[in-house]
Amino acid sequence: MRSNGPVTQNEYLLDAGKTIVSTTDLKGNIDYANPYFIEVSGFTEEELIGAPQNIVRHPDMPAAAFADLWTTIRQGLPWTGMVKNRCKNGDYYWVLANVTPVIENGTPVGYMSVRTTPSRAMVAQAEAAYAELRNGNPRGLRVVRGKVVGGGLLATLCAKTRLSLAARLALS
Repeated sequence: MRSNGPVTQNEYLLDAGKTIVSTTDLKGNIDYANPYFIEVSGFTEEELIGAPQNIVRHPDMPAAAFADLWTTIRQGLPWTGMVKNRCKNGDYYWVLANVTPVIENGTPVGYMSVRTTPSRAMVAQAEAAYAELRNGNPRGLRVVRGKVVGGGLLATLCAKTRLSLAARLALS
């Protein structure tokens, strides 16, 4: 996994209602960064354009989350999940990331990521789950299409199919 240098324990809190947007080529190299992405990340536009999207990867993010992201979007499916990113100065910020393939004439040409401000409850859940994934994962958690799920078959099925509560109860 990419090492992005030192980190601080300082959280950069995103402005509610503002959106971070970027697009990449099929290899994940940034070809567009909106002004809010530039502001929050602390990188200049020149530093971001052409750089791999993982320039903002925080070391607290489990490898399983990014493996799931790439598997999902390469299948042509959207991915939505919690991501802890690193600012250039080492600070961090949490986003709810929505990543989708960009299709032109029926062919994938890149990816678009739209990131919004998550609730504090979402951040707390992600911190706990990602810490478990990084530290031995005793309950066998996995990331499936951006959602952290238990290791059982039912949990995986529910995550992949987005079953309703009634359907999940009927299966259990």
